[in-house]
Amino acid sequence: MSRTPGGGHALALLAMLIVGAAARPAVAGEAIVKQVTHVIEMFTSQGCSSCPPAEALLTRLADEPGILALAYHVDYWDYIGWRDTFGSAANTDRQRAYAKSFATTTIYTPQAVVNGKAAVVGSHEAKLRRLLEAEGLPARASAANIDLSVVADRLHITAKGAAASPGGQTPVLMLVTFVDEAPVAVERGENSGHTLANTHAVKDWRVLGMWTGETMEIDLPLVTLFGPDKRKLGCAAILQSVTADGAPGPIIAAAQLEFSPE
Repeated sequence: MSRTPGGGHALALLAMLIVGAAARPAVAGEAIVKQVTHVIEMFTSQGCSSCPPAEALLTRLADEPGILALAYHVDYWDYIGWRDTFGSAANTDRQRAYAKSFATTTIYTPQAVVNGKAAVVGSHEAKLRRLLEAEGLPARASAANIDLSVVADRLHITAKGAAASPGGQTPVLMLVTFVDEAPVAVERGENSGHTLANTHAVKDWRVLGMWTGETMEIDLPLVTLFGPDKRKLGCAAILQSVTADGAPGPIIAAAQLEFSPE
C-alpha cells in the first residue's frame, strides 16, 4: 500500500553552467552510453515498507533497452526510525514539483513518474508498462537529442536538434548523478532486518541551464561529479519542458552514461 505524508518544501534548483569546446572522442573503455526512449523516476524511501517491491521492479527495468531508471529517495519517512542513506529534501522537492504539474496536493511512496507526463504507484507493474507502451520520448531523428561522452577528465554534454517546444517556459537541461547499486542493511523502521539493493539511487540532480533550441555544449570535471573513484557510478542528462507556472513538464530527450567497474 502506498504511503502519503504531509508538509511541503519549495522547489529548489541549483544552476551550474560551464560551456566548453567541441567534444573529442571518448576514452575507450571508461564509459558506456545508453540512448534513452523512456525515463522512469521512482520516488521511494528505505523507511517505507511498500517500497521494496517497487525498487525490485525498477532494478529489472533499469536493465531493459532504452529505459533510464532513476530512484529519488525522499526524506519524509526518516522520522519513522530509519534515516534513508540516499534521502534528501531536494528529491522531495522534485516530487512536490511533479505534484504541482499533475494538479494534486498528494505525494506518496512508491510513486513512478514516466517521461515527466504521468504518475502511477511504483509497484504496479502492469500499469507502469502500459504507460511505457503508450508513448516514448520523441524520436531522435525528428526532435531534440542529447549526447554524452568522456573526454580525458571531463564529462561532455551536447544538446541539439529541433527548436524548443512552444508554450510554457524555456526547457531546462538537467544532470542527474546516481549509484549503480548500493546494498544497505536497514537496522530500524519498517524495513528493519532487510537489505535493500538501492538500484540507480540518485546522489544529486541539478539544472545546468536553459535550452533555447540552439546547440548547447557543456563540459564538467568528472571529479566534481563522482569523486576520484567512478566505478559503479553513472549519470544522466535530461532535457525537460517547464510548465507556465514553473513545474516540470514532459521530458523531451535523455541520455545515460555509466562507468565500467573494471
